[in-house]
Amino acid sequence: MGRTLPRWARPGLATLVVAAALAATSGTARAQLRTCVEITAAPAPTDPLLRLIRDEIDRHPTHRAATTDCQTYLSIELLDFGAEGGKWLTGRIDTQVPQRQRVGADGIAPAVERLLTVLLHNDPLVLRGPESTNWLMRQERALRLHSTTHYGLEVYELATPVGAPLGTLPGVALALRREIDQVSVGVRLAGAFNPAAQPAALSLRMQFDAQVEAAFYFHPIDSISLFAGLLVGLVYQRFQGPSPLDGSGATGVATTDGLAVGVRAGVEALRTTDLRLVAFLALEAPTFVSRDPDHAVVNQWAPSAALGIGVLF
Repeated sequence: MGRTLPRWARPGLATLVVAAALAATSGTARAQLRTCVEITAAPAPTDPLLRLIRDEIDRHPTHRAATTDCQTYLSIELLDFGAEGGKWLTGRIDTQVPQRQRVGADGIAPAVERLLTVLLHNDPLVLRGPESTNWLMRQERALRLHSTTHYGLEVYELATPVGAPLGTLPGVALALRREIDQVSVGVRLAGAFNPAAQPAALSLRMQFDAQVEAAFYFHPIDSISLFAGLLVGLVYQRFQGPSPLDGSGATGVATTDGLAVGVRAGVEALRTTDLRLVAFLALEAPTFVSRDPDHAVVNQWAPSAALGIGVLF
């Protein structure tokens, strides 16, 4: 039995019916349930609210907005009691106990988010159906649905204290990353070369890096955002210079490799487009001292700094 609203409240009532169809695919525990959305005639325009509800449904790993094959119905009413009573959202799935959420000072979008979080999480077909998912499965599904993949190409100038007074090497890097909300995780392959270095003085001829990066964006929804990240990976260094153990005037080559850690910070622009621009400063510190016990070409710690720009697509 439905409850009849008082006559004074009826002129401000806008009824939105959202049909949620939960058609699970057979044989998988990770199926995202189809959610059909429809809207009936109402005294006030409801298209923005309909789009808001559809977008919010798509954010949930267990449901997806659709227009056909409805099996379960989610009914939502927007009640407006004026300045005295305020606005309320009421929703229910089929004949389940309805849930109510007041539209506060933060607006209707947060109220819709809070209401659907409760309703969709307690959908009986999700809780008891053969396609029920646990928390880890839902988080994995959310990551795959709401994260984006980007490929990057960077050019940079590497500086190192190896050499006098400072050695520099131009480099290029390829990047692959997965971004969700304010965080991104990715991999980066980089190589810097100095083919013009003279063997009469110690110099870093080349450096290769294979790194994993985790970064944080301070303004993820803006077109321009600052970011900061941590790097960890393997570094390969190749040195050239005098080799005292081989005699007077002899030169040689030495290579070292090992674990290195670093930090990277910068600014990313055009984040709302398909082609982004990035400028960065990176600092890297090997966890070892480069030594050449056979020829004594090098015996020092070789950290580095890189200043560069790049594109992401």
